[in-house]
Amino acid sequence: MSERATVERAIGLYFEGMNGNDAAVVALTDDVVFTGPMQPEPLTGEAAVRQHISEIAPFVARMDRKQTLIDGDQAAVVLEFEGLNGVVIEGVDLFRVRDGRICFNQSFFDTRPLLAGAR
Repeated sequence: MSERATVERAIGLYFEGMNGNDAAVVALTDDVVFTGPMQPEPLTGEAAVRQHISEIAPFVARMDRKQTLIDGDQAAVVLEFEGLNGVVIEGVDLFRVRDGRICFNQSFFDTRPLLAGAR
């Protein structure tokens, strides 16, 4: 499998896990790191990141890839997320993949729509 196909597959499994509320299908390295606008500190390690995914996924109505740019072992994904409450957020996730598994994921999105929905 080419490096591009390997990265595409790992990202596809991430979206499958988020959309299917199944964190177990997401391919993560043991030392994966996740950062995002709602995390005060990076999450480190497979167990912590998988737990984070399992806590978020139940609230996902859909998470769609709009554009995926792959360069070597890295990718940038423009996405659209819709929560069960109907709030739609656009964002970008950066990924790095090692040996077919995500080793880094950084998420960028505007938190204001989420916080407005919580009022």
